[in-house]
Amino acid sequence: MSVRDVESEKQNEASIPSQDQAQSAEPSPTRSFFDRLPLAPWASKHLRAWKSWKLLLRCWAASWVCFVIMLPDKSLSALGNTAFFALLLSVLLPPNMPFQLFLFAITTIVLGIALGWAIGCAGMAAALAARNKTLLQQGLQRQAQSTAGLANPDALFRDAIFEGNFLDTRSTAVFGVFLAFGCFLFALIRAYAPKLTIMSVFGTVAIDIFCSFGPLFPFSQYTLLNSLLTSVACYIAIALVFIIIAFPESLNHSYLTSAAELVEKFTGIVQMQDEVLRTSPQDIVPGTPMATKTSMARAAVVQQLQQLLGQKQFLNLEFSWGRWNGDDIKELLEPMQIVATRLSALNGFAKVMNEPFTFRKQDETESVSESDQSDTTAVDDTFLLRQFRERSLAAELEHNVRLVDVLPSIREATVELRTAATNALSALHALIVTVNTNRYKRGHALQDVRLAELDTALAAMRAAQESFKADRRLVILQPYQAVMEKLDAGALNKIPLRALYQSFVFAANLAAACDGIVMLAEQVSETAAKRTHARLWAPKGLRAIGKLLRSSEGAGEGAVGEDAQPEPAVETEEKREYKLDPDSRPPEFVAQRLAGSIHVLFKWAKTPEALFAFRYVFLTIALWIPSVVKTSAHLAYSERAVWALIMAQTTLNIYASDQVFNYVMRIGGTFFGAILGMVCWYIGAGRGTGNPYGMAAIVAACLLPLQFLRLFAPPQYLIGVLMSGATFALVVGYSWIDGNLRNLFQNVGIGWDVTWRRWLLVMIGCAASFIVMMFPPKSGRKAVRLRNASTLSGLSYLYSHLTSLWLSAADGPLAQAGDRWPEELRVKFIALAEQIQDLRLRTAMSKWEGNIRGVWAADEYNRLLEVEGDMLSSLALVGGALGNMDPALRKSTMPYTHVLNPHFISDVMSMFFLISQSLRTGEPLHQAQYRNLADRLHYHGGLAASGTGSDGAARKTHLRQSLMSYEYMFYATAVVGVLQVVHGLNEARTIVARLCGEVPLEGFARWREEYDRAHAVVA
Repeated sequence: MSVRDVESEKQNEASIPSQDQAQSAEPSPTRSFFDRLPLAPWASKHLRAWKSWKLLLRCWAASWVCFVIMLPDKSLSALGNTAFFALLLSVLLPPNMPFQLFLFAITTIVLGIALGWAIGCAGMAAALAARNKTLLQQGLQRQAQSTAGLANPDALFRDAIFEGNFLDTRSTAVFGVFLAFGCFLFALIRAYAPKLTIMSVFGTVAIDIFCSFGPLFPFSQYTLLNSLLTSVACYIAIALVFIIIAFPESLNHSYLTSAAELVEKFTGIVQMQDEVLRTSPQDIVPGTPMATKTSMARAAVVQQLQQLLGQKQFLNLEFSWGRWNGDDIKELLEPMQIVATRLSALNGFAKVMNEPFTFRKQDETESVSESDQSDTTAVDDTFLLRQFRERSLAAELEHNVRLVDVLPSIREATVELRTAATNALSALHALIVTVNTNRYKRGHALQDVRLAELDTALAAMRAAQESFKADRRLVILQPYQAVMEKLDAGALNKIPLRALYQSFVFAANLAAACDGIVMLAEQVSETAAKRTHARLWAPKGLRAIGKLLRSSEGAGEGAVGEDAQPEPAVETEEKREYKLDPDSRPPEFVAQRLAGSIHVLFKWAKTPEALFAFRYVFLTIALWIPSVVKTSAHLAYSERAVWALIMAQTTLNIYASDQVFNYVMRIGGTFFGAILGMVCWYIGAGRGTGNPYGMAAIVAACLLPLQFLRLFAPPQYLIGVLMSGATFALVVGYSWIDGNLRNLFQNVGIGWDVTWRRWLLVMIGCAASFIVMMFPPKSGRKAVRLRNASTLSGLSYLYSHLTSLWLSAADGPLAQAGDRWPEELRVKFIALAEQIQDLRLRTAMSKWEGNIRGVWAADEYNRLLEVEGDMLSSLALVGGALGNMDPALRKSTMPYTHVLNPHFISDVMSMFFLISQSLRTGEPLHQAQYRNLADRLHYHGGLAASGTGSDGAARKTHLRQSLMSYEYMFYATAVVGVLQVVHGLNEARTIVARLCGEVPLEGFARWREEYDRAHAVVA
């Protein structure tokens, strides 16, 4: 190594500041008042935002009005004994959404109540028909005789009804059948259509109330739910009024606001790359601030994009005033998805940077003998792999082509393109904001200015792209000029290309992301030029609602928390196409088809959805019986035992972890809401039955923090917050009703009396659901293991699809799609990403089971999830690179691409299958199985190279020409993506071996070492 090379190396290292230096150089921003308060970040964030305050004020005012309408005697008499339901509903479903979204959500509630009411009415009609008429007449005569001549025979007759004097066994049994049917139906809706969960819950509440009180009446009483629906109607009217007049916002406006925020996040990711390129690889390993920052940026983009995708069906279902209609906004979604996907791949360069450093750190701190003896489940560091690594590291150090040496060249080569991308995204953001915030202005001068700025930035970006394709990208090759000269002169046989390939990954992803940004900018520019004047847009596309409700996203195990043998979307599709029944051939006769249908029905009865529905019905009937037995009917009615039934139904889960978590959150939320309700009541009412002015004032003060938590608390705390609000509404509402509503049968009490009864009913419901859940108990930890196995299977199917597309070269669907992925491939990626995200929640939830049998390896499963996420990102890298690679280049490089060696592909698929099956069955792996696929890659690559013979000179010439090609960047990116998948698969195999065990083979490690030394393929 020359003196000049050493000096240049030192300069390059000095030009990359450490993370601590970068942080110390940043000026500390001025902290606001809310930042100085000891608040959670999410709380201070929303306290600073005026948009959050507007939403809070609207929801708070609506809830307060829902309580105020209970205060006058006339309105209280009209609302009846469920007048509190308007206040309760305002906490459960606040008006925090645009008009049509709220209308859709509240409509599902009304439909659920109406369906439950209809089933209850049908049950009452059937029960009256089944009732013994003779016994009924005798009972009515006895009651009439016993009340004859008394002061108030009607009140006494009502008392007799609720004491169960007119209960009939046959009539009660019919009610029980309809109750079981209705609850079974709503349980299936909750399981298979999770978007209708709120409909299922309120439908269950309606049928619970109807079938609990209906058997007590000796005659038809179809209007039992009038009071409930009256309160619901009042809340609907109040909420719609506030949505329309209090800081109104259409979905069109809200959607464009979210789109502008997403574009702003795009800009942040592009700007972050300069900081990434100035960071030393050792400062970007997992756990460092820079690595965390890049990961959080990618997660924020995915979350924002999912929010946009979830609301797109409603865009055309409203009247909106503005320049763009729903279809115009929908057309932005596909290019936004493309930009988000490609920027996520670009942001993943930090992962590519830290991998070589982590390998080197392990090599420097652990000897070969130590690694072989310290842990039998570690990834094997074979002689062949050590030989390749040592030579590669030595060559990189000798020729100054380590990644740290190449980073300044990457920064210099891409600075113009990154600046142009930032300017284009900024102009794009400014145009979208202008279109969104100037809806009611007549002129379009400002929009024209923003459009001109976007067109200018777009032209500059196209020029930067052409410059990068022409010559700027060649700056990346400058550190390799001396090495290539030696290669041409014959002084070298091979050159270390690892850092160059990593550089190509960044450059290719940046180029692909810029193509997506241009596509998005062109779409926005075209729409803005076409829509220059605001107008009123009418709704259309009502079919989208039905399509949304029928969608299976999030259905099944995700809804009920149960999956005995999970089969995610990607894996299920493959199994459906290729899997055969090993126990029988396809049916041929009618009898065989009938038997097959029965077999399918029995299999369905064992599914998580069916088990959830069966337990739901059993629990409902068990807690319903005391309400229809004469000895306990009066007690059940007077103490409102129906709330224990409702609590049991809503807390029912199949996993013990879910059950424990729900108990903690619901009991804690109930306790907080009960205390707040009592404090509110006794401050406003003192020792009396309540002062309307005092109650209105104190309830207004208490509702403000409750609504703030309801609107902005993190999702994991939502159950507790809902229970706090519901308990507060019940305590305050029941206290006011029981203290001020006349002719109320069986007063529950006020203040403390309501509170302890509510608490007792919650505990009874929780205890009942716990008992049902425990027979037999279901562990969420097994589901985590099985879902990880299915996720790995899905990744293997995705790898096989991408490999097939790569091998298909010019005649495959990827070539026909141009630079966009085929729709089928995009769906597979999205499905796997959702599975991994859901699995993160399931893993976190499973910790609540405790460590009864022993400590659960939660850290191992969390690390496995990280590895699976990295593998999915790497596969996305491969897919994006293949989409931008010239088909001719794909075909010409296939013979020289080691990752496409058929034997290596077989090894990769075998590894996927082995670790997936080990997780699925719980059986241990075997030591003799492949433990490091990098060794297999070098082995197959060495054999292939040894068979080429005289083609060595031609391959050197071809390599030199390829490195200068623009298309070769995408080829290198695809290769690096596969290598990252292999690295993740190696680590997944190590984790699974630690989880499931590994069967040793005595003497195997020593014999393999000796064999590799004797048959080394490295020249």
